[in-house]
Amino acid sequence: MDMIRFSDDRAVGEYIADGICRIVGQKPDALICIAAGTTSFPVFDAIRARVADGRLSLEKAAFMGMDEWVGLPMDADGAMADFLRRHFLDSAGFQDVFLFDGMANPEGECVLAERFIAEHGNFDVIVFGVGVNGHVALNEPGVDPALHTHVADVAGVTASVAQKYFEGDAPPLKQGVTIGIANALEAKKLYVMANSPQKRPVVERILRMIGNQNPTSEVPASFVVAQPQAEFCVTDDVFA
Repeated sequence: MDMIRFSDDRAVGEYIADGICRIVGQKPDALICIAAGTTSFPVFDAIRARVADGRLSLEKAAFMGMDEWVGLPMDADGAMADFLRRHFLDSAGFQDVFLFDGMANPEGECVLAERFIAEHGNFDVIVFGVGVNGHVALNEPGVDPALHTHVADVAGVTASVAQKYFEGDAPPLKQGVTIGIANALEAKKLYVMANSPQKRPVVERILRMIGNQNPTSEVPASFVVAQPQAEFCVTDDVFA
């Protein structure tokens, strides 16, 4: 694991986008997964800029959504699928995309997702944002790190933070379908991002855990950050 500190959002977005460019340059049909959420905006912006000016083509690459709220239509306000389409996918150029359907049978969605991952030879790169409680995707504290794609119970703090993605009152967010920690550990490259002052306590906790070589389910992100293929990308705003 390497922790890399960046001056601002633009710098971290450029860095991760450059890494994805290298991966796609070596493997044009790479399988890419980037978290839905405002943490990913700098990465979305930097990738779209490279696509627009011809430095990057994603036409042969595949994209898979990281997670979704159970019971929410894909085009609903606040759905992760809708967020990804509006803020990234509609202008990124992917032809091969898998997004979870929150209205479908969640266990069935897990099966479809694992099939999609297997067909593409596992993830080539995953970009996570770390939650204030240490979650990655919807792998909440206490998660079994041996799980692949699964149905997860949503922590109260996660549901509370997610309110900002809904224009009106959010529906009850009790469960989600998500890739698992085991999927992350099998990925070829991992980035974990933190870029707001609210993340400082969990960032410092992760760094202590890694320093003590003691990642635990209490902070699921610690399992990901501990991997040799992971880079922990943190902006100065976290420590402001």
